[in-house]
Amino acid sequence: MTTDRIGLVDPWTTVGREQAGSEAELAAARHRVSAFLGATVDADGGVRRPCSSRTLESALLLVLLRRRDSHPEQVRRLAAYLAAPQAQVTGFETALAQAVLHGRTTATDVVGDELLAGFDHFSLTRKRLLFDVHLAVTGAISFDQSMLRPPRTTAPDDGADNSVSWIELIMLSVRVLVAHGLGRTEEISYAEQHRLLTLLGSSRAPVWENYPMAHLLALLAVEHFAPEHPLVDSGVTALLASCNPDGGAPSIADLHVFTTGCTGLALARAKAEPALLRRLCDYLVRQQLPDGGWSFGENMRHTDMDASAYAAACLATVDPVRHRTTLGRAAAYFRGMAGSDGGFPTYMRGDPSEVGMTGGALSALPWREFAPGGLPEDAARWLLDAQHADGTFERSWSLSEANTVWRAMWALHSLPDPTRTALHRRITAANAASLRFLARAQNRDGGWGHRPGDPSDVTSTCYSLLALSAMGRRPDHDPIVRAGVAHLLSRQDRDGTFTAPPDQVAPRPLLFDAPVFTDIWVLLALTSCDTDWNW
Repeated sequence: MTTDRIGLVDPWTTVGREQAGSEAELAAARHRVSAFLGATVDADGGVRRPCSSRTLESALLLVLLRRRDSHPEQVRRLAAYLAAPQAQVTGFETALAQAVLHGRTTATDVVGDELLAGFDHFSLTRKRLLFDVHLAVTGAISFDQSMLRPPRTTAPDDGADNSVSWIELIMLSVRVLVAHGLGRTEEISYAEQHRLLTLLGSSRAPVWENYPMAHLLALLAVEHFAPEHPLVDSGVTALLASCNPDGGAPSIADLHVFTTGCTGLALARAKAEPALLRRLCDYLVRQQLPDGGWSFGENMRHTDMDASAYAAACLATVDPVRHRTTLGRAAAYFRGMAGSDGGFPTYMRGDPSEVGMTGGALSALPWREFAPGGLPEDAARWLLDAQHADGTFERSWSLSEANTVWRAMWALHSLPDPTRTALHRRITAANAASLRFLARAQNRDGGWGHRPGDPSDVTSTCYSLLALSAMGRRPDHDPIVRAGVAHLLSRQDRDGTFTAPPDQVAPRPLLFDAPVFTDIWVLLALTSCDTDWNW
């Protein structure tokens, strides 16, 4: 072993058996995690792995079942899940659990002082109302007159209709719940009740748009004015069917399309068996929606940029010729979503652009073939302008600083040659700033945490290695990468898989956990150590 320039133990020497051993260890780890992910692919090509249970949805479901005085065994299991320590980690979770389990109220502003502290997003006012209503429904706080004036449901823009059905469903449900909570039921019109029922019955997925929280709020609202409506019984049945073996309700009922796109991209870059990749791609082709994008789950109506970017990247990596028609439709979807500032939002054109979504869209396709005009350069300029002085970007949908650094670096290094040439000086400067951040944020054990100074975790380490790989840095000549890879390899479990604390957030800033993502990011990171990422 040697000691490198940043004070880390260097697991790879440049010559001899130690280097060969490390390379063999890397290959073996990559093979094990690739085999595990390959085994998750169903016969039809979908990857259907569950999201973990979450306190919010479990507490709301328990309230609903108690109101209906039904399903005593499920009530017992939900209560047991909520009583476990892992369901009461944050102040918000503890307030929800203690309210439904013991009828305790909280005197602490767990939303303003903890959950939304430092939350800077255009949806802040709406989120404040929503999380307060969650607490009020469970009995943790009282309904308040300030809840009577819901904020606007969309971000202001230059005239585009950017409403999405789940926002309308949630905010209409909140209006009904607040009115009933304050004893002002006469303020809810028959037209509003009818609209809520119409929205509730519009989903093709058993759990409404695969979004348990929205479905639960709607059912709790409808239960006030139409408790015998068939949609309430069918909704309860669907939500109970989505519960996990631990008795809790998941944060997302079906993330299958998103998971399949990410898994397919990782396996494609790992050069998995062609038959397996074809199966994955055929599934994604079937899941493309009429607007050319993809939703995060099956049987949904609304597309999103993140799911679309991973699905398109998978198809383009595996066989861009075979999937040219599908990719052409995806490119049209991306072009239609681009904002006037050059960036891309998550859900609707006209919403504020986000770094992760813009990076995903830019790195999803070989844009020299699908958009020879100004789209790539406009998006790249927006990304470059969005970089902070310390080399980071907004964190957006992840707790980890390195997530959007990775997404931005992949995008900037997969630009068409003319765009890269035009922006060479700025890309080089952005590269250097992000590299300085990653070098400074790396822990002495070789890994990275969510933010500088946080303990190393597998996911943040993967994001950091993916960003470094986009910059062309490889373990055979870069001690930072070598140390990061060594840390990653040291975290592999006996069965070949990896574990990490959750870092995804939805609805922002609530954490949700889809455990299979950890192995997906690991495989991407390990394959990117010796693979160029550009079209």
